[in-house]
Amino acid sequence: MDRETPVTTPQVEISLNAFLSKTNRRLYRQSRCYTAKIDLDVNAAQTLNVFVLNDSWMTHKSLQMAYAMYLENSKDERARLGTDSIARWEDFRVLSGLNFQFADPVQYNNSLAPTRITAGSILPTKVVDAAGVSKEFTWGAATTTKFSIIEEYDLAGNASSRPTVPTTGMPYGDLMADDSDAMAVNLQERGDNPPYDQNGVNGDRQWVKVGTLGTGATQKLSTGFFQAPCGIILIQSADSSIVNSSTLTWEVKSGDYKGVHAPSMLE
Repeated sequence: MDRETPVTTPQVEISLNAFLSKTNRRLYRQSRCYTAKIDLDVNAAQTLNVFVLNDSWMTHKSLQMAYAMYLENSKDERARLGTDSIARWEDFRVLSGLNFQFADPVQYNNSLAPTRITAGSILPTKVVDAAGVSKEFTWGAATTTKFSIIEEYDLAGNASSRPTVPTTGMPYGDLMADDSDAMAVNLQERGDNPPYDQNGVNGDRQWVKVGTLGTGATQKLSTGFFQAPCGIILIQSADSSIVNSSTLTWEVKSGDYKGVHAPSMLE
């Protein structure tokens, strides 16, 4: 899948599932980890940075918990409506949490003129809380109308030291002459705390930099293939023209999910 993408602002968000849905006229779900790459034309004057969600345990588990809560919140309504009455192209979609402009894919008409594909309904998921307030899900900070799925996952509980209190003496110590109380303490204390921050999930550090593309002295024209959880790609540039319809292309690796490689993040 190879299409050019027009961008007219310094901060742009590419949604791969939306791009694929629009260009292939099929529903591509967001809750998948797409493998993609971004290429910059050799004649481009811009330098741009490419970011994606961190492909981590926390990202996957946050999404799975949010999806489970979405299903729980809508369980009764689904049962009453029945399968045939639920929107055919319903999908679980989470906002990036960043105020970036959404890009559109581009194809060429019979006159070889670039044409943006803007048609298509790509809406974020909504739930209704106990107070009757409709809320969306976001990877960013929580607001009165948005659940932060990484913050909610953090509330699920921090890791506890285990064992909480080491035993200082071995049972039947007189019978087991070769046993060492000191060694027993080592076995209990060296590893009783996790090899990561046990009191948080790095909720304010959800993005990773894929690379910098540019045609300057340190020329780099392709990111190579990378993992893009939820198909979200962020592009930044100091240049207000960032890229246009002839300088940036996107490609999704082929695979067995409707032609592309995109394993589910909900399994």
